[in-house]
Amino acid sequence: MSRQIWTALCMILLVLCLTACTSDSAMGQVKRTDSYTLNSERRDLEERIKNNRDSFQQTMPEKYTLTATVNVSHEADGDRITYDVLVNDAQIPLANVIQSFTLAPAMMKVIDAPDLLNTNTSNDYETNLEPNKEPLGLSLGRSYVLKPRTDINRSALTDYQDMYIKISYGSDDERTEDYFYIQAEPSIEAQAYMESISNE
Repeated sequence: MSRQIWTALCMILLVLCLTACTSDSAMGQVKRTDSYTLNSERRDLEERIKNNRDSFQQTMPEKYTLTATVNVSHEADGDRITYDVLVNDAQIPLANVIQSFTLAPAMMKVIDAPDLLNTNTSNDYETNLEPNKEPLGLSLGRSYVLKPRTDINRSALTDYQDMYIKISYGSDDERTEDYFYIQAEPSIEAQAYMESISNE
């Protein structure tokens, strides 16, 4: 009888040890302690676009690969335009990568949304990128509902590929902040939609 109790206690202890080994810290997840928030990223990008637009680089980074795409799809609630940003192929370790982007201000005349910003600052844990290690990249995307075709300002659509992107990384006391202005690569569907709008 005592042997069965001893075996049960050993099994419980083993389960507790295995459970402890799967905690966040053991899995390599580090809780974010930086001060980046949705509002701080919105303020930073909006002020920079308004007052210092030339500070956005148009050349691609050397420490990682940055790509952006735009697609248009037709959903039950209307047409949607989706933007995706991908950071991958890190050449150096990038600690606690924060991605944020916004679109050309004129897109507010095209998109049915209260704002244009997207950011991963709501993530609880850091995402670290290292050369040839998983995760191999970090993506950030947002889908916006387009206004009805009859309400769309055609001239604003000339800016639909424009993206203002901020990529920051590093320790809390030594952050690197890169700012980019790039043209998102349009899908065939996005090109067809823009062509059909311009022909109406």
